[in-house]
Amino acid sequence: TSTDSREGTVPSSRCARTPAWRRPSPTAPSRRRPTPRRRCKEMRRVAAAARLGAAVSAGGAAAYSMPLSDWFAQPAPSLEAESLVSKFERDPEWVNCTTKLLSGAGMDVDSLDGSVIFDTLGARTNSIRLYQLYAKRDGTAVAGIASLGSGLDGHPGIVHGGVTALLFDNTFGWANAIGLLKERGALAAALHGPAKPALMRRGSNSPPAAEGPPGQQVSSTSQFGFTAFLHINYRAPVYAGTTVELLCALDRVEGRKRFLKGTMHDATGTLLADGDCLFVIPRGPG
Repeated sequence: TSTDSREGTVPSSRCARTPAWRRPSPTAPSRRRPTPRRRCKEMRRVAAAARLGAAVSAGGAAAYSMPLSDWFAQPAPSLEAESLVSKFERDPEWVNCTTKLLSGAGMDVDSLDGSVIFDTLGARTNSIRLYQLYAKRDGTAVAGIASLGSGLDGHPGIVHGGVTALLFDNTFGWANAIGLLKERGALAAALHGPAKPALMRRGSNSPPAAEGPPGQQVSSTSQFGFTAFLHINYRAPVYAGTTVELLCALDRVEGRKRFLKGTMHDATGTLLADGDCLFVIPRGPG
């Protein structure tokens, strides 16, 4: 039999015996029949895509949302979370400032609609399963207890550092606000006084702001200022499922500049991060 020596061709004797439609192409790759394992893997991939499409068509992350009141009413998601919450609830020097300040302003937790922590990462996705804020009755410090669930990863299984910074920034903000209320002689009334109208911008993470002159409302930003600087030292990984305790306090005041310091520990007392920040109170009109 003769053989064609050119690369990529088929021996002539084989061509003579094999119909043209069954001859292998010199360029096209061979198509193997998929194995049962491969077919099963492909079916799982298609099913996952279908579930994702259904979730997106139903509103994406919002499909898992719950009312803010239900999110706040959830029990502590772990024993370590329950232990940390109980420590502050039982200590007479501390008071839950989230609920106290809201009720003191004649408002409820639904006023936190749009808050990145309470609503977006809390009630809408339950990625943050718990976030409770406690103020020292003398106004010198604020503690935050946060339980971090799934959906917050940077590296697999490790909470993204941006989430740590977010928790610090928000808890620093409350510590700054509590300190300002104390300096203005309004802290006792805010924590223990009768309910009275006060402004809290819908979706704000900050405490209610004081009332302005008659017919004029004062925003929370003009009352409590903005973050101008935030520095975080990451000391150890924060793993998904961890409950952390943040403790933030005012360090010093320089005119409109307010400097704060804080730490983040887990339930065993391990230091996870520490940081400092600067809040600036805006200049008044004129």
